[in-house]
Amino acid sequence: MKISFSKQTKERAFKQLYEEYYAPFCLYAKRFVDDKETREDIVSDVFTSLWDKLDTDSFDLQSETALGYIKMCVKNSCLNFLKHQEYEWSYAETIQKKTPLYETESDSVYTLDELYRMLYDTLNKLPENYRTVFHKSFFEGKTHAEIAEEMNLSVKSINRYKQKTMELLRNELKDYLPLLLFFLSPEM
Repeated sequence: MKISFSKQTKERAFKQLYEEYYAPFCLYAKRFVDDKETREDIVSDVFTSLWDKLDTDSFDLQSETALGYIKMCVKNSCLNFLKHQEYEWSYAETIQKKTPLYETESDSVYTLDELYRMLYDTLNKLPENYRTVFHKSFFEGKTHAEIAEEMNLSVKSINRYKQKTMELLRNELKDYLPLLLFFLSPEM
C-alpha cells in the first residue's frame, strides 16, 4: 500500500490508514493485552499521537515505514501498559503484606470521620476532574468506561486521573490508605 502524506492529502491518507489498519493493530495488540477495551484505547492513542505528530513539520512519516512505525508504537504502548499494571499489582501486594500503622501504634487510632476528613483534605489538593473521577469510581462504584462517557473523556484520561489521585493519596496518607480503601470499597 502506497500512502502519501503531503499537505493536501494528509487527512485523507491518514483516514485511509486508520480505517484499514485500526482493527488489525487491535488484533496485534491482543498478543500483549487481553482486555479488548484496553487494546482499543492503546491503538486509538497510537493513532492520535501519530496524527498529532503529523501536524508538526519536524515529523515526516514515509509510506514505506508507516506500518512498521505504528506496529512498533502499538507494541511499546502495550508493553508500557503491562509494566504499569505489574507495578500496580506489586504495590497492592506490598500494601497487603504491610502491617497497618493502626495495628502497631495504639496512639494512632482515628475515628472513621477523622479518616474521611484526612481523605477529603487530601483530595481538595487535586483539580476538580480528578476528585470527580475518584468520587464516581469509589463512592458510586462506576466503571472507567461509564465515567468516561459521563465526563466526555477517554477511558485513558480516566485511568490517568485515577492514577494521579492514587499517587497523591499514597504519598499523603500512606499509613492509612489500606484502611480507607477498605471502607470505600463498594462491597462494604
